[in-house]
Amino acid sequence: MKSKNFFLYSLLVLCLVGLTLSFLLTREYYGNAGELVSSLCSTVGSEGGCEKVKESSYSAFPVFGFGLIPISLLGFVFYSFCGSLVFLALKDEETKSQVSILLFVSILGLLIDFVLLGISLFIIKALCSLCAITYLVTIGLVTFSVLLLKKIEPSKGIFTTMKENLFPEIKKKFLTYTIIFIGFFACGLFVGKYNSKQTSLASSKDMIQAGIQAYEKAPSVNINLEGVPFTGDEKAPIVIVKYADYNCGHCMHTSHILTSILAEFSGLVKVYYKNFPLDGNCNRLMQRKTPDASSCIAASASHCADKQKKFLPFYRALYLDTEQGVRHSPNSVLKIAQDLGLNIKNFQACMSSSEVANLIAKEVDEADKLNIQSTPSLFVNGKPLAPGSPDPQFLRELIRHISAKL
Repeated sequence: MKSKNFFLYSLLVLCLVGLTLSFLLTREYYGNAGELVSSLCSTVGSEGGCEKVKESSYSAFPVFGFGLIPISLLGFVFYSFCGSLVFLALKDEETKSQVSILLFVSILGLLIDFVLLGISLFIIKALCSLCAITYLVTIGLVTFSVLLLKKIEPSKGIFTTMKENLFPEIKKKFLTYTIIFIGFFACGLFVGKYNSKQTSLASSKDMIQAGIQAYEKAPSVNINLEGVPFTGDEKAPIVIVKYADYNCGHCMHTSHILTSILAEFSGLVKVYYKNFPLDGNCNRLMQRKTPDASSCIAASASHCADKQKKFLPFYRALYLDTEQGVRHSPNSVLKIAQDLGLNIKNFQACMSSSEVANLIAKEVDEADKLNIQSTPSLFVNGKPLAPGSPDPQFLRELIRHISAKL
């Protein structure tokens, strides 16, 4: 009995470690973790790796009605659910049913961890050290579950024991486990997203309020949006215009923020996309000319994709290349065009046409009048925000502020 309890308490400790790290990563995704996560990442690994993984498009997935949900929230639910199974096993004389489910769930979690690790190493090309610790925690859950089942049923094989107990237990307590799962999902979402950090709540509110006041005082400008590609509801009353460069890391980060905003405020917000390549080859305001004209090539390609009604998937693919360290070139944009099924002959003709060059020149001329000097530069309902990636929470509060006045 003592030995069995040792395994159960060890499993409980592992669940608490995984739950804590997943909780912190969820708070970090929603901008509510302060400096804690970055400090921990710096202590156990590379802060830059954690930040790069968080900003990648693989850090979250869309869920209808909830917007983008971070992968870390699933980790929070996973470790909470596993901890609940261990807790139930501690209270039950017959523990093999709960441990069988725990082993099954842990194996599924480990498979998902392997996929996430592969994405981090080979696609994002960065490793979040805290995420890596959770992968080790999952390995520990599988290992201790196997050892415990082996001790409970020494005469049977591990998978035989799991198979005999797994489905009868799930069938018997399906509703209970479903309620536990949904409950932890709701709890993690609420605490991670909506319960702002207490230590700097006042200062955070003050900063957001100051930002909103600065926005209100800013003069309105006229931006020509005729024929400009956009995403969101065509009748949405809140209009965001983004000037960006496809080689700009902050622009890539902003694209993720705007994707989340569009999902969260569906029907209320639409986003228009304009080019401001940081390259003198196509931008007269820039002195530096890069030898490969990469930013100009990407801007031209986005216009040519728009002519074939494929702007948004092309836009995403360009930033995916940026995220993976691919330098935009005639070959890279041609590959995207082929993958998306564009008419290649028309695409190539467009790329070399004076028409697309004139479109970029007009965007630059307009940016000059708007005093744009860096990317990303955002305008909300004709008023400029501070240059650079916007704070996600500020942007949410600004949108709520504007919508309350509609």
